Amino acid sequence: MTMHGGTEVVSCRAFPSSLKGATISWFSWLPLNSITSFIQLCRAFVMHFQSSMKHMKMTINLLSVKQWPDESIRAFISRFNKESLDIKDLDEATTHTAMSNGLTDMELIKDLAQKSTKNMAELLERCNKFVNMAEVLQARKVSEGKA
Repeated sequence: MTMHGGTEVVSCRAFPSSLKGATISWFSWLPLNSITSFIQLCRAFVMHFQSSMKHMKMTINLLSVKQWPDESIRAFISRFNKESLDIKDLDEATTHTAMSNGLTDMELIKDLAQKSTKNMAELLERCNKFVNMAEVLQARKVSEGKA
């Protein structure tokens, strides 16, 4: 929003050329002569679109990601991984702790309590074993239901 070396008038005139979509619609609906300076234009823009800004997530956000009651382990891992992509400078130990604490599948939790994992690779391997076991049990249940 800042034009280096330009006057305030140049900045105000150039500003619309940087807009597209919802921002150009907002700009075109501004009442005539309602903005008297570039600073005022910047403030109005930020005030209007501030809630639309994507905020940087922090580690604490990842610690709040929990497996939903009817969510499969596979779906949880996928959702967890998507959430973790939004966190800058996330280290493996924190990721490991957050994912371990987010799991709610009691059989998996019991297994992890008996023999803990040291890193994400081990945790994901253990989760995949439980995913595969759950899929085999589900397939057997379905095939027994048809017999």
